[in-house]
Amino acid sequence: MLFELNKFHSSNPLQKLIHLTNEDRQRQFIKALCKGCQKGDTVIYYLNIDNNICGIIGLSASRVDNIPCLHVDYIFVKEDYRKNIYEELNNKKISEYLISVSISLATEIKEKIGLRWLVLNPDNSELEKFYIDTFKFTKYKTAKDKLTYLFIAL
Repeated sequence: MLFELNKFHSSNPLQKLIHLTNEDRQRQFIKALCKGCQKGDTVIYYLNIDNNICGIIGLSASRVDNIPCLHVDYIFVKEDYRKNIYEELNNKKISEYLISVSISLATEIKEKIGLRWLVLNPDNSELEKFYIDTFKFTKYKTAKDKLTYLFIAL
C-alpha cells in the first residue's frame, strides 16, 4: 500500500471529501470544515492510501482562555479503514497517525511563533476516553463559558 499525506488550504475541497461518508452528521462537519478551508481559517490534511482518501484532519489556530493553541477542528477516518493498524504508519491506526502528525506540526509551530497546546473538542465520551487513554490528552474546562476541551501541552 502506498500512503501519502497531503493538504488543502485556501480552497474548497468539498467535492473531494463529501463522498467519504453517507452519515448526515459527519457530512455537516465536513461541510463546515471545507468552508473554513475556503476562508483560509483551516488547513485540511488528508491521508491517501493508493490514491483514495481514507482520513482527514482539519487544523486551525485558536485560543482557549487566552492560551495559544493549534485546534483540531475535525478528524475523520473512512469506515473501511477504522480500527486497522498499518505497519506503514508506524503500526498506528489512521486516527492515531493523524493526531501524531498534528502533534508534530504543533511542535514545529511552537518553535516559530509560540504555541502552548494542541486542543480538541471530543464529539462524545467514547472519543474523549480514546484521546485521553491513547494520547494522554488532559481535560480542561474554560473559566468563562465552561466549555470542555482536551489538550496536550507542547
